[in-house]
Amino acid sequence: MPETIRLPSPQKDLDFPLMKALEKRRSIRRWDDEPPSCQELSNLLWAACGITKEGTKRIKSKRTSPSACNSQAIKIYVAMKEGLYLYDERDHQLIKILSKDIRESIGTQKMMHSAPIGLIYVSDYSKMRSPVFKDDDRRWFISGTDAAFVSQNVYLYCAATKLSTVILSLVDRDRLHDIMGLGGNEKVVYTQVVGRALDR
Repeated sequence: MPETIRLPSPQKDLDFPLMKALEKRRSIRRWDDEPPSCQELSNLLWAACGITKEGTKRIKSKRTSPSACNSQAIKIYVAMKEGLYLYDERDHQLIKILSKDIRESIGTQKMMHSAPIGLIYVSDYSKMRSPVFKDDDRRWFISGTDAAFVSQNVYLYCAATKLSTVILSLVDRDRLHDIMGLGGNEKVVYTQVVGRALDR
């Protein structure tokens, strides 16, 4: 796989009612072996935290998911068979971080290791500059909340497109932090697995 994967433009005109997606939203722990297509991955990541309004020199961009003080501290890493990638929402692309498959480390439950896609939500504390983030306890609490917004967007997209997904809290965060080579200001919050639903 290349060092950078340019994702196709997200399909923002998919015809599926929001209320129906809310009704269909479930945690599903079974999936097909075939991974989501590049287009589905593009749609999924844009739904998670894609740019909805470009920023200016004075104002930050806006994303599909809210964040405290618009800090945009949550970054999404994508673990696949081909390696680990960072989602760059500004250019809507994936940047390769590691060439090895780390999916067996995204959760402690073995049944989750076979998922085609593993999303890893990492909070970058260096982006939390407002007085609201006065200490690490507050930063961690807000990181969990902001990551949950991103995760719910993923859930709703999956419900609308018959993908299966479940968020994982049983994660060896310290081990995963080391494997990913994250910095001291970066904290693994949650992970979430995604695959094709078996009953598509």
